[in-house]
Amino acid sequence: MWFEAQMASAAAAQFNAQRDQIMANLDTSKIGKSYGKKIKGKQPIYSRKDWLQDLIDWAAASESFAEAIKPIIHATLLQAGRDATQDLGIDAGWFDPFTPAIVEYFQDRSTKIANDVNDETAKQLRASLSQGVLAGESTYELRARVEAVMGIASTMRADRIARTEVARAQGYGDIEAWSQSGVVEGKEWYCARDEIVCPFCQALEGKVFKLKENVFTKGDVSQVAGQKLDINYDDVAACPLHPNCRCTLIPVRG
Repeated sequence: MWFEAQMASAAAAQFNAQRDQIMANLDTSKIGKSYGKKIKGKQPIYSRKDWLQDLIDWAAASESFAEAIKPIIHATLLQAGRDATQDLGIDAGWFDPFTPAIVEYFQDRSTKIANDVNDETAKQLRASLSQGVLAGESTYELRARVEAVMGIASTMRADRIARTEVARAQGYGDIEAWSQSGVVEGKEWYCARDEIVCPFCQALEGKVFKLKENVFTKGDVSQVAGQKLDINYDDVAACPLHPNCRCTLIPVRG
């Protein structure tokens, strides 16, 4: 899908820019001077809690990431809303993509995505680089660690982020369009009916919810056949239930 490709490309570009900044600032000559201390004879490591800030300004990186994906999220909402309106037999021009709820969504969502994605990137980099420094690795080896983390980020993670967040925006757009239409009162969960559908999605198949009702609220736990899925990222008002979810919603008319 076009929106997924655009989102994946934007995320990859942000990860690559972050990699370049980190590489430019990665200087092991600083490690062990005013920045670190010796630990059991090992090469000194950064001792300050925020030492990764020496390599990249994460606040600026998050702002850049959010600005890069914000227009894609809004465009996704716009297209989803128009399509959902038209599918109801209503002229697509009736859909308003600038309601307070929609504007708040694409602005706040882009910031949340950027912050959460960069927090995970920082976690992975800190773990890998700290391990390398403790092992006494050279600058070349540490740079290879950065390349590995950011290489996965700009490919596999970027694709997963794109699929998941575009699906979230589409689901939100559908619900807003149905709400604006005045003819839809509920939503039915429809899952991929094949042999690889997950048990948590299968358990929701055919269930009907009120239009603005959460399927799950953050903090809930879905338990199916002895398996557990923690809803620990956000409320689930629409698909996806989890990364790479293939489910969709069907409008239930009043």
